[in-house]
Amino acid sequence: MEGIDAPVEPDVLILGTGDLTTALLEALDDDLTVVVVTPEPDRIVRDDVTVVTGDPSDDRLLSAAGVESCSVVVVATETDRFDALAILSARDLAPDVRIVAAATNRENVTKLERAGADSVISPASIGSRILVDSALKS
Repeated sequence: MEGIDAPVEPDVLILGTGDLTTALLEALDDDLTVVVVTPEPDRIVRDDVTVVTGDPSDDRLLSAAGVESCSVVVVATETDRFDALAILSARDLAPDVRIVAAATNRENVTKLERAGADSVISPASIGSRILVDSALKS
């Protein structure tokens, strides 16, 4: 477990790394305490982020990363089935935390909500709407 020397109380806990993780980290304010749980620590490009190396659905790692005390959990692996496991674990450990997930396949939005996510975003659906709006503007 890299990065955890003492108990952590993150503002934002990110579970997994995927295509959205870099953009997400860039969008978050520098004054927020951010912890990322990922099996791929080399994909994290921000130096001020604490990285916990391992499975984002591992209860022990989630507890060490501060899931019980964080303000929000963002689930962003590259596979919806891994997202579902991470959501189930986070919800079990922190029943009241806000969980936001990114669905890789828009068909899985409802399933990730049933797993316990408060909000599920489909980047493909949002991107397609933006493309259509841009294409149809005069």
